[in-house]
Amino acid sequence: MKQFLALKASAGSGKTFALTVRYISLLLLNAKPKEILTLTFTNKAANEMSERIYNTLLNLGSDKAYLEEISRESGLSKENILEKKDKLINNYTNASLSIFTIDKFINMILREFCGYIGISDDFEIKEDDIESLSIRFLESLSLEDFDKLVDFQIYEKKKYNSLFEIFQNLLEKNEEIETVNIDASLLGVQKKNVLGEALKIKEFILNCPQASNSAKNAVAFESFEELMSKGKTWLSKDSVFEFSYFKKCANDLLETFFLNVKKEMAIYYKIRAGYSISKLFELYKLFKEYKFKYNKSKNYLHFSDISNLTYELLSKRIDKDFLYFRLDSKFSHILIDEFQDTSLLQYKILQPLIEEILSSNEFKTFFYVGDTKQSIYRFRGGKRELFDYVLKSNKQVEVEVLNTNYRSCENIVNFVNSSFSKLPSYEYYDQMSLHKNGFVEVLEDEALLEEDKYVNIAKKISSLMQSGVNSNDIAILTYTNDDVLNIYSYLKKMFPSLKISTEMTSKLINQENVKALINMVKYLYFQEDIYKENVNAILGKEPSSKLEIKVDIKRYSLQEVLYNISNLLNIVDDNVIRLIELSNQYKNIIDFIYEIDKLDASIENSEQIGLQILTIFKSKGLEFHTVLLLDRIKQKNADKSSLLFEYDEVNLKNIYYKISGLENYNEEYKKALEKEKALNFEDELNILYVALTRAKKNLIVHKKNHKSSVFNLIDLVKSQIGEIQISDNKTKNYEKNEKVVYKPLYLGLQDKPIKKDDEDKEYSLYSRYYGIATHYCLEMMDEFNTVSLKYALNLTKNRYSSYLVDKDFISIEKRINYLLQHKEFQEIVEGAYFNKEQSLLYNKELKIIDLLAIKNDCYYIFDYKTTQSELPEHEIQVKTYKKAIEEIFSSKKVFTFIIYLKEDKAVLKTLI
Repeated sequence: MKQFLALKASAGSGKTFALTVRYISLLLLNAKPKEILTLTFTNKAANEMSERIYNTLLNLGSDKAYLEEISRESGLSKENILEKKDKLINNYTNASLSIFTIDKFINMILREFCGYIGISDDFEIKEDDIESLSIRFLESLSLEDFDKLVDFQIYEKKKYNSLFEIFQNLLEKNEEIETVNIDASLLGVQKKNVLGEALKIKEFILNCPQASNSAKNAVAFESFEELMSKGKTWLSKDSVFEFSYFKKCANDLLETFFLNVKKEMAIYYKIRAGYSISKLFELYKLFKEYKFKYNKSKNYLHFSDISNLTYELLSKRIDKDFLYFRLDSKFSHILIDEFQDTSLLQYKILQPLIEEILSSNEFKTFFYVGDTKQSIYRFRGGKRELFDYVLKSNKQVEVEVLNTNYRSCENIVNFVNSSFSKLPSYEYYDQMSLHKNGFVEVLEDEALLEEDKYVNIAKKISSLMQSGVNSNDIAILTYTNDDVLNIYSYLKKMFPSLKISTEMTSKLINQENVKALINMVKYLYFQEDIYKENVNAILGKEPSSKLEIKVDIKRYSLQEVLYNISNLLNIVDDNVIRLIELSNQYKNIIDFIYEIDKLDASIENSEQIGLQILTIFKSKGLEFHTVLLLDRIKQKNADKSSLLFEYDEVNLKNIYYKISGLENYNEEYKKALEKEKALNFEDELNILYVALTRAKKNLIVHKKNHKSSVFNLIDLVKSQIGEIQISDNKTKNYEKNEKVVYKPLYLGLQDKPIKKDDEDKEYSLYSRYYGIATHYCLEMMDEFNTVSLKYALNLTKNRYSSYLVDKDFISIEKRINYLLQHKEFQEIVEGAYFNKEQSLLYNKELKIIDLLAIKNDCYYIFDYKTTQSELPEHEIQVKTYKKAIEEIFSSKKVFTFIIYLKEDKAVLKTLI
């Protein structure tokens, strides 16, 4: 075993496998589990790691790959390893494991030593109440300090909330620099110096016979502020000869004047930058001191506070020997996962432990694994430079590269290789693949630039499913959460019965039974009917149904209240039990009611059935059979941060207050900006790398045909490689709905998906919602009778009450009742098997039939209209449906009708 090892593990190259092998090998070499400090970045990863190790131990011998690698790593024979198997399992299961998230480990240190900084060890961890904290900070300021804050805001044209964000950014970075206190009067003096030299240029240009009006306009200033506006362009030049408007007048004298202005301007910016940063840090120190007092009084800390205080403890208050003693465990081995996401502050906290191991004469080991190409959390403090810095700083640490991809098929691996290996200054090692075949398609999606952005996404999903790809195997990756929600809404309309999962829908508080329980608690507390009706809707009960739930919420504990209610509602499942377990973090029922909506826990059943939509950031560490990757829909938000942190590798070099134009007079600032720009570019490449390496079998890229396409960074062009790989997964994907039975009709394998025709583009927004609500009500009716209508109408009210009023729902009910009383319609649908909102692919477009009834080998197509007028295009649309059904079913027994749901009657129009 290599004592000190760094693994550069590209996507899909077996990082978790390597960590598991390392851990078990250490156990075989007599390391105790509690001595092996294993750090991950998420609770999920920590749990998966402990479970992976346990399962590997249980099955040791059955997996040849694991056994062979453990034998190689530990230096023991396979027979010797298997002899120790039972002992290893016993030791592991009975030990106190040291497998933590890095945040949890840091939190653990702070709780042990919190007395040294005067805080209680039972502090809570939660987000700051920004509004309360900011107001209290203002109230704490003396009149003199308050004036300083207001003066700074006015001078820098900063709103208070923007200033507050700067303070929070500095807290998270935990970086400070030495500042020089600068008298504000120096700024006024230097402005006059600049203006005096600039007026010489103005006089020269105005007296130049060859000067154009544009040249004269460029010097039309009287004050320093006007100079900064009028001279914005020419002041940015390095020479007066570079400014086109001045060329006809330019000579050595004007150049001398110009260089003098530049010289004085450089002095001004130096004073200006020094003044701003010194005043900012003066205010920041006041905030930092107050925040500590505030946190202490409220007995809570933010995650950034915990890291800051822990670092202060380890660097100033205690030594590492005392640390080990108090933690009751001297770590002999350290394993760190996803090292590229480690922040500087986190590394500084871990550094004494790492150095102790590296300098020891005993058998101690240090192992870290990561991939700088997957470093996409720099905005959270992740410092990818740390990976190589640790190698350079500690020559005894060896490095290995994992370059075999166990995840993706050959065509995907080769596609990624060709996309990134050609990039200059981007560390990339070509990967080898184990799995043959695979499918890659880069298509230019024109719709992404139009209003109906996601039509081609729907078409591609439909095409994939018809080609044999299970929708449960499909993941759509996007850049933003807004994209996730927009695509989700669009696809739910296009595929009503398809189960679609998002990060939002996988939250515990969004699970149906959990939502019912939360609403019931709120109803018992507030006694407001809206919560009761929410429960009725969730449980599928009629509106205004009685809920005989008698639980004394004042008498019982919160856990007892939740347990009793869930039993009475008969909704106890794994997720409800999970909620009850998590409820111990709330002080009482009031705390629960007001804070529960912030709970970020995930649903208990980890197997998520359904097509998944998630951001690229959320997809990191995951893999999917088939990936649809979308281009960036909106332009990336411009960086509006006020501070620029410059590092020399991992050491802070400087903190700049961003000032427009400073780069023209300060070469160091200009270089810092260029360095930041290069880092941002690398961030974008890393995001693309993560996105393109999630797919196992099929990768489809939807690229905008526009210069703003993010895929232009790696020169992706329209292409197709290989053939679609079908799914082995046979799980079904449908929405569970006990009230409405909808069975999608199989309409054959067709090439492209479909676009639903707009019914009437001249509809007002109100008319569109009225028509949609009417269609929805008809869709929700499982039978064509008044009982079913009543139920469907209640569902319609719940969904569309934000857009329509009571009289609209009365009108909808009236119109549908006319249809129920229509004798010919009832004769056709009686005893028929029917499908509502039935999708079909025909002539490369998606068509949606409102109602398709099948009876005695005959097919009846019905199209609903809520318009008063009977238009010819309505007939054309339905005739297209008829032709499609005739071709798909090879039948001429297809009959078509348009149903006009009018205010005073239902008209059934038969088409020939």
